[in-house]
Amino acid sequence: MNGGTVVVVVLAAVCGAFVRAATGFGGSILFTLVYSVCGQFEIVPGLESAVLMVLLGTVFEMTTSPVLFAAVGRKALPLWRSQILLSALCLPGTILGSYLLVQTAENHETLDLVKTALNVLFYLVAVYKLTGEFRSVFAAPPSPEQVPEASHYQELKDEEPKMAEPEAPEEEDRRLCRQQGLQLVALGLGSGFLNGLVGLPGPLIMVYFASALSSGKISKQSSFVLTQSFFLVTTLMRLAPLVHNTETQELWLENWPLAAAIPLPALLALWRGWVEGKRFDTAGLLRSVLALLLLSSLMGLGLLEAKPLGLAALSLTIFWLALLSIRYSYYLRSQQLGEMPPKIEVDRKVPPGDVDRKDEAEAV
Repeated sequence: MNGGTVVVVVLAAVCGAFVRAATGFGGSILFTLVYSVCGQFEIVPGLESAVLMVLLGTVFEMTTSPVLFAAVGRKALPLWRSQILLSALCLPGTILGSYLLVQTAENHETLDLVKTALNVLFYLVAVYKLTGEFRSVFAAPPSPEQVPEASHYQELKDEEPKMAEPEAPEEEDRRLCRQQGLQLVALGLGSGFLNGLVGLPGPLIMVYFASALSSGKISKQSSFVLTQSFFLVTTLMRLAPLVHNTETQELWLENWPLAAAIPLPALLALWRGWVEGKRFDTAGLLRSVLALLLLSSLMGLGLLEAKPLGLAALSLTIFWLALLSIRYSYYLRSQQLGEMPPKIEVDRKVPPGDVDRKDEAEAV
């Protein structure tokens, strides 16, 4: 076994484990990204097989998922309803994805077509969500000095909801099932399909939960518990068909040194990422996840190989960034000149578990 190949696999495992523990998402995406970049540039030999990438990614997940689930396992029981909905169609999706992977292992054109379609979808989702994040920055509330009726602005600010005790896990679980039950079922099916096909259950999961976390629809603790529980389920589902398939068994035997090199470095990086993860806020988490998804989709579209679709996506990304830069420059200039920003509507909606200060005062 080539020593450089082992180094690349270990590097991919370390990067993926650190990000996974720090944010709760993106571990498999980063592992696959490092693997794919080194394979496309032919930095080291032995990384050409997409099936091998899924096998090594499964070893990575089997190393990290049980550990992270054990860290939050006690908090998983109150969220059992949401976990059932999320995992209900995960198994059929994983079986379908694994079947398609094995059937198209020799037919590279079909497999590449499916992956291209998925990467286009991920690219559009990342650009759309990041655009929304930039808009939220531009729509930041003005300071009282910039508003002529400063006292009125302060009154509106004083009427904003006051945070109360956090919502109980059982109550949050019931609310999630009632309000987002169908979304959780569809999310489990789509993530299961990606899990079996490319070994990446995370893209849909991380965008959905990071967005829900940023908008206050779910607490940070519940988001982490649900994602780690789901990733453990998808890892076990992915492992079963890969172990019992004759073709993949041969790959296991041929590449066991690579698989054996993953666990120890991944566990060390997992511990470090867990410590550093306490510094992440929800907004920064969502933006980092979306940036990672955008980069991953560009790589998947063949940017490193100078494919037409990859270059077209890069050109579109540069144009999109230029538009955002122009918008940001205009925003800064308006701030410097003291121009009035757009009228800000005060959001009266009270997130779950919060109490309106006005209602509280009237009750007293």
